[in-house]
Amino acid sequence: MTKPFVSVRFDEHRLKPNVSFSDLVRRLTDAWLESSSQLGSSDVICRSVKDLLKVNMALIVVDMARASPDWHMDFVQQYGIPTSLVDAKGLQATGSLRDVSMGLERHVIEACEKAVGDGRPITGRIDRVFQDARVVASGIVVPDPSAKKAWCVILCEVHSISAVVQDVRFDDIDLSIIQLLREGLSARKVGNLLELSPRTVEHRIERMKARAGMKSIVPLLTMRM
Repeated sequence: MTKPFVSVRFDEHRLKPNVSFSDLVRRLTDAWLESSSQLGSSDVICRSVKDLLKVNMALIVVDMARASPDWHMDFVQQYGIPTSLVDAKGLQATGSLRDVSMGLERHVIEACEKAVGDGRPITGRIDRVFQDARVVASGIVVPDPSAKKAWCVILCEVHSISAVVQDVRFDDIDLSIIQLLREGLSARKVGNLLELSPRTVEHRIERMKARAGMKSIVPLLTMRM
């Protein structure tokens, strides 16, 4: 079933920031260090980066006052790039973590509990399948520095959302073709390197797409080898 597209209004203000994710991580960490001595709130942490976020980022406050999975999630900013692969709007609706499906709630719980247990912000890379899509992202979880440990702030930058390729096996030549295409080479250049004709390369690409159940080469280029 095709998922509905997420509509988003692009405006000059949202496209203006040009701050890297590593810079945002540094800002969040600095805000957390300052709030550690002042018992600051999650709002203080969020304000340090809120106006600098890009459309492929999400900023979330997780209220951990109750036992999981009854935590409350409030999206300060939602991921805003349109996609037909997942119900991004539904996943980002403010509400109980219990209402989130696809294993996402377990991932949030594990990340927040680790940050709280370590007593410091944690960063990591996400590469997981949600619904029928593979999501690759970077994230930082900033815990409540107070003794109450009542909340966590999560900042996530989504690098890609791609369709999941069926579990198929490719031979060495097919894997070589995929890698060289990833590097931006044309079918003719791929053929020259592998000593194959361009027509043979194109035939193998079409065969790989058919075996994986894909109409486009793009999912093949993002698959795990």
